[in-house]
Parts: sequence; C-alpha cells; structure tokens
Amino acid sequence: MIKLIYIIFAISLFHQLAGAQWVQQISGVSTSLLDIDFINENTGWACGDNGVVVKTTNGGINWVQQNTGLFKRLEGIDAVDANTIYSVGWFQTIIKSTNGGNDWIIIRNGPSGVGSTFFKCFFLNTNTGWMLRSGGGYVLKTTNGGISFDSVITNNSFNRDIYFKDANTGVICGDVAWIIRSTDGGASWVQIPLPLLTSAPNLYRISFVGNTGWTIGEGGESGLGRMVFRTTDFGITWDSISRVPYPNNELIYSVFFANQNTGYCGGTFGHIFKSTNGGFNWIQQNVPINGFRNDFWFANDSTGWVVGGGGYILRTTNGGTYVGISNSLNTIPIRHTISKIYPNPFNPETTIQFELAFDDDIKITVFDILGKEVSELIYKKMKAGRYEIKFNGISLSSGIYVCRLVSKNIIISKPIVLLK
Repeated sequence: MIKLIYIIFAISLFHQLAGAQWVQQISGVSTSLLDIDFINENTGWACGDNGVVVKTTNGGINWVQQNTGLFKRLEGIDAVDANTIYSVGWFQTIIKSTNGGNDWIIIRNGPSGVGSTFFKCFFLNTNTGWMLRSGGGYVLKTTNGGISFDSVITNNSFNRDIYFKDANTGVICGDVAWIIRSTDGGASWVQIPLPLLTSAPNLYRISFVGNTGWTIGEGGESGLGRMVFRTTDFGITWDSISRVPYPNNELIYSVFFANQNTGYCGGTFGHIFKSTNGGFNWIQQNVPINGFRNDFWFANDSTGWVVGGGGYILRTTNGGTYVGISNSLNTIPIRHTISKIYPNPFNPETTIQFELAFDDDIKITVFDILGKEVSELIYKKMKAGRYEIKFNGISLSSGIYVCRLVSKNIIISKPIVLLK
C-alpha cells in the first residue's frame, strides 16, 4: 500500500514538474541563498546564510553543500573558472577556493558581530578583483589574488553591486539611487546622476551586456511601479525607460539580462517579471513557490536560475511563462483569431483573448502607432484552444497601439487604446 501511494505521488509530481516553467531544484539547505554564479550551463555555485555554499556540476540536478568552515552570512560569490571562486560576507569575511570549492582559504574573517560587511565581489581573472565594503563605502581591490588590497572611499555606506568590463572601466550601484563610475581601475570614482521623480530608490543589482546596462529601484513611488534605468554607453549616462508593475509595498532585489532584449527581475513575495524588449515592458511570470528572489544567472535567454529565501533554487529552460495565460478546451475553435480585448480603452492593464484552431507556433506582440514593437507577449508553440493573457501598459504613454497575432500563414491585428 505504501509503495502504491509513493508511485502515485511520484507520477503526480512528475506531471506537475513537466508542466512547470520554473522548476524547483533541491539545494539541500533551508537557509537563505543570496547570490549565484555559473561558469557554464552545468557548473555553478550559490552562497547564503550561515556560511553556506552549494555547488552543481550538472545544471542543478544535484546541488552539493561545500564546507567553508564559516557560520556567517555570505552575501556575494564570483566564480572565475572551474577552480577559482571568491565569496564575501558579513563581519569582514573574504574567502577563496582554488580547487572548485572543495577547500576554502580564509583571507579575512573578523569576529562575529564586529566590523563591516562585504556585499559583493567581482573578479576579472584569478588575481584581479574588487570587493564592496559597507561602512564608509570602501572599495577594495586586489591584483594578487587576495594577498594584499588597496582601498578607496566612495562616500556611500552601502555600495551593493559592481561590474568591470575591463581592467580600467567599472560601475557600482548602491543605496539612494547611487551610481558611480571608474575609468582608472577603481583608484577614483565619479558619481553619475540619475533622472528621478520624487524619490531616490536603493539599487541592489546591476546587469550589463556589452555597453548596455540596467538597474532597477528597490522601491519607489506608490502605485507607479519600480523604476528601470538603462545605459547604452557603459554608465556615462542613464535614462529611466520604464517601470516594472511590481505590487505596492514590495521590493525588487535583483535584475539580470541575458542579452540586449531578454531580462528578468524579482524580489519579495517570490515575484518574477520578464522583459523581451530591452526593459521597456515587463510581464509577470508564473512561479511554483514563494520566497524572495535575490539573484539570477542566465546562460542564454531561456536557461537560467534564481536563488532566494528558504534555500530555494528555481530553474527554467524555456524562459518561463506569463501569469494570466489560461486555456479552455470545451470546444475547439474553428479559426485563429483575437476574439476579445477588454477593457478597451484600458489603463493600465487589459486582457487579450485569442483562439487557436490547431497546434501552432504563435507570436503575439504589441506595436505603437509607428509600427515599433513595444512588447512581446507570447512566442511559443501552443495547442489548439481558447486563451487569454494580460497586457500591462504602465510604462507606456497614452495612445493607440496594435495587438498582433502572427503564425506561419496568419496575421491578425486589433487596435487597443491606452488612456491615462
């Protein structure tokens, strides 16, 4: 009887996972995971509370806990290659491995409860890297693998994330809409102003693809969504390009762009939002479990991981699916069509109902009146049936837009009107 129950449970679990787009992986730990980094689609590490570091060599099918010898919160991890990994954390903690995490060298380890926190580290190679330390906003740099450090004060107590594109040019984001840039390897930093409204949000993560970068405000003006900032000249100038329709009183902790178009963000209460047009529009995704989302890493626009509260690690191999896609198969439609868009006019959200007469590769996009694509809602193979999906225009201006459904031999367009 017990064996039969187990088989039924296993079959049920298989079907749940087969239909899931973000799938939970077993990390083996229950403490919060705060940062994740991979060197390829198979091999990666994540770190978190109580000195936890977990590693996978098979894309997350198995995660193995590594012994760091510490019991302090590890905030950041950076994998240089298959052997060299650095991790930083609370109370002056810097550790390093030169054998893939099997053993860890303690570079700094202050007494618990004493001293500043290291929030993040970034290494160009095995020897040259930077670490962000709270308390005075210090940036530490090493050129010899952590044997010695130089330090610079940046006048912000909480620098949160750092990225260098080469040995000279780097960008840091932090609290109170803080962006600074260096062109001399971190010896000096210049603050870059951001276009703001009435508040200066904290910036927890920064993501770059070439010279194009993004950061998103942790909070912001109530009811307006979280502000998205983008640069196309590696941090010299920034524009506020949109807002993520993140629920009020909840916070965004993370952002990651896999390429110039496809990006993800997440934060409290387990929400994940995705953009397919460079951050100009964001649509909420289905996720199987709650828990804050603290850091993403993507190998390409479809395959990636996110870590956060409760030791949860989620993985997607198809870029995830959107909240609001539902399917009714009471009767098979007789043709492909956009059957209804309501409300229309709308502000800021509308529901698009569409029908598919047969299984087909479908793309649904929204264009402005000049023919410029402003949002890609669906691009996938779908079964015959009746569907609906939400479209949120919170970051768009009032005007006439066109919703278009395209398959191999069919193009269907319907106007929609956004009134703010």
